[in-house]
Order: sequence, then C-alpha cells, then structure tokens
Amino acid sequence: MDLGVAEMAARAFNAVIHGLAGSAFVLRPLIGARSRLASAAPMARGLLLATPIAIVIAGLLAAADPVFASFFNINVDLGQLSTDVVFVLGGSIVAAGLLRLASAAPMERVDGPRWRLGAIEGLIVLAVLDAIFAAFAVAQALAAFGAAGGTLRAAGVTYADYARSGFFQLLWVAGITAFVIVLFTRITWLSNERARRSFIVLSELGICLTLLIVFVAFRRLSLYEEAFGFTMLRLYSHIFAVWIALVFLLLAADIAGVHRSRRWFVGATFASIALVILALNLINPEALVVSMNVNHAATSHEVDTQYLAQLSSDATPNLIASRSQLEPGLSSQIARFACAGAKSYSPALAAFNWADANAAAARRQAC
Repeated sequence: MDLGVAEMAARAFNAVIHGLAGSAFVLRPLIGARSRLASAAPMARGLLLATPIAIVIAGLLAAADPVFASFFNINVDLGQLSTDVVFVLGGSIVAAGLLRLASAAPMERVDGPRWRLGAIEGLIVLAVLDAIFAAFAVAQALAAFGAAGGTLRAAGVTYADYARSGFFQLLWVAGITAFVIVLFTRITWLSNERARRSFIVLSELGICLTLLIVFVAFRRLSLYEEAFGFTMLRLYSHIFAVWIALVFLLLAADIAGVHRSRRWFVGATFASIALVILALNLINPEALVVSMNVNHAATSHEVDTQYLAQLSSDATPNLIASRSQLEPGLSSQIARFACAGAKSYSPALAAFNWADANAAAARRQAC
C-alpha cells in the first residue's frame, strides 16, 4: 500500500529484464561445470560402442519373443509431444526469470520522474479535457429534455437507437481520462500553492464530469438490456463501469490529499480488482444472467433461448428452476436443452467439478 505509479512501472521493467535474462541465469552453473564434462567422455565412448550391439541383440530377442517385442511398441503422438516440449521450455524460462528476479538486489524507492512539465502545460491539458466533458454534459441535457430531436432526425438516428449506442466508446473515454489524469498528476511540477490548488480543482472537476460519462454509459447499456435482454458480456460491462467509477473515486481522494504520507492509490486499485474477481466467483454470474433474463421475460414475453443454451453448468440449476416462471412455450424450449445433459455424475476425484455435479442433481430432481 505504498507503491507509486512510477515505482510500479520501474519494478515491472526490472522484472521483464530479469525474466529475459533468466535463461542465462540457468546456463551459468552449466558453463561453470564444463571442466567436469571431460570425465564423461569415456561414458560417451562406451555408449557409442554398446549401441549397435544392443540393437542387434534386442532385435533378435524381439523376433523370438512377442512379449519382449511389445516393450518396443511405443505410441508417440509427435504433435502432443512437441506441444509439451514448448510448454515445458516456456515454463522453465519463466521459472528461471522468477528465480533470477528473486535473487537480485531489491530496488530502491522510486519517487517519480525528475523531469516534469510546467504547471501551465498541465493546467491547459486539464482545462481542455474539462471543456470537452462539459460540452458532452450539455449534449446529454439537450437529449434528455428532447431539445435535440431535430439533430437526431437529421442524422437518421431514433432516440431509442441513440440511447442504446456508444457504451464502449464512453468507457474508452473514461479509461483514457483516468490514464491522462494519473499521468499528469505525476509529471506536472506545481511550483506554488496557487498552481497546486488550480490543478486539484481542474482534476476533481474532470473526475466529476467523467463520472457523469460513466453514468451515461451505464444507463445506455441498461436501456439496451431492457430491449434485448442480458448476456455475460453486458453483465461484465456493467461491472466494469461500476469498477471504473470506484477507481475514479479513489483517484479523487488521492488528488484531494487523503492520507498523503502514503502512495496508496495503486495498491487500492489492485485491491479493488481482486475484490471484484472474488465477488464474481461468489455470485455465479451465469446464474445471475439467467435470473435477470427470466425477470425480463415477464414483461417482454420473450427470451433468447439460443444464448441461454450456450451457458455452462453454472446456469443449469437456475434454468431448470426458472421454467415455472415462464410461459409454456418458453418453458418447453428451456427444458429441451437444460434437461439434455447427464443426470448422473461420478468422475474421478481429480476431475470433480462442483457445477457439473449440481447440474446433474438438478436434472435428476426436475427432468
């Protein structure tokens, strides 16, 4: 929880260099042992002499005894063997890089670049960003109150299409803005208190306007789902929008000077990523998508059964349980693929899968 952006970049670069040099790290003891290779020369000559004799003897014995001959019936899949060799070599190089990195002298604290932009340059960049975001906010207000109907008609876009478009572009804008603000907070030299306060005000204003963009993106995706239902990609997009809003709130607190004695923003951001991943594992996203589509079908009277059929065993128990909440036609479509799988499940212990076991149990009880 005390890692700056510059130090994170420096440590990442240091790790990459050590990783690339990992193979040399492994070869060093082998090169040092080359003086002992001379003792292996007699062994090599002995094997060279024994090989033709062994081939002749083994061939005669194999012709005389089919059981002995079966020892040489080795079925080798060259394609799989080459794949295994590639993975083993790649893993060995990565492990060697990690060993080299672990044995290297630890890096000193890195506080940031010595060369910095002047305050005027940084303030101009933030002011331009804020002006663009303010104009976007005005455009959203005009569209919300119906004042932009003529503009939409001239562009050949209905209001429904307008409301449901642009989600990913808006999130890209949010991501780029986060990068720009973080970068300029680290490379801008604020020589006096007035410049520092101006920079903080413009940064916080930019964050507030970016949060508005994230909200608009979230709302547009919600309207899209109200029309067409839910998918895993749309659910993850919602979660990403919420997460990036959280990152902007953390960034706003960091710029405002919360706990200034520690460089906590990077650590808090990575901690939030870990919490999001943990939450996704706990909530079962596919089951959540099924529940939301079933609720959506109550008003739309339709559900994308082809998409639901592509979901994994995580969704099967909810699919089977949802049949009673759907119209008979939709219920029969879901039952056709939800009940098509196995009703028994008894794999080897090493291959046990909890979702497959729950899916089989649900089929036994309801199909």
